[in-house]
Amino acid sequence: MVSVVTMKTATAEDEGLPIVFLDIDDVLCLNNPYGGSDALEAVKGRHADPDTVLREIFAAEPKRVLESVHKAMGGRLRYVISSSWRQVFSREQIERVFRTADVGFVAVGLHEKWETPTRLRRTDRIEEIESWLHHYHQGEAFVVLDDDYSGTSLTGIDEDLKHPLAARVVLCPVGVGLTVEHLPIILDALRRPLAENSDERDNLSESGRPGRNVWCR
Repeated sequence: MVSVVTMKTATAEDEGLPIVFLDIDDVLCLNNPYGGSDALEAVKGRHADPDTVLREIFAAEPKRVLESVHKAMGGRLRYVISSSWRQVFSREQIERVFRTADVGFVAVGLHEKWETPTRLRRTDRIEEIESWLHHYHQGEAFVVLDDDYSGTSLTGIDEDLKHPLAARVVLCPVGVGLTVEHLPIILDALRRPLAENSDERDNLSESGRPGRNVWCR
């Protein structure tokens, strides 16, 4: 069960909290035994056993790791969904998935601008995240949790130390998801403010680019 601190209700005072850009497939959902299409059928009332689907939609270890992150940050985080799930689930449906899967702290902590943008043309994940940052970022620390399939465009970010996403991206292996080995980089990114008077903030202000729309796990 999720502890009381992780279920803190969002308030206006929480503006400026660190942000987690959260992919779902191969980060939390390993498509075993259920995947995104099962969850969609469940929230739309078209599955024979919707509660079972939603309870088991996320793998146990990734859930524990994400809860460990949330607890380590004192429950003071905001979540932005970068997963392609955002293209077919409403905010209310996404909240139901997280609550029923016993990670309700994500539902409680969803940012007012809870999803990265979707557009009519195809985009890479990095463009979608950069576009969100360009429009809504207020200087908060952040981390990007994705996988090495849908997050291909995020590969190699750390090779450019001046890139605004450097040391802020975790790419999970497909079929594995979040593990305890990811905790140090996640917590470091969430606790590390953007450097004052550095290229990092300047680059973020210039990073928004036109995007495209794709169902890309």
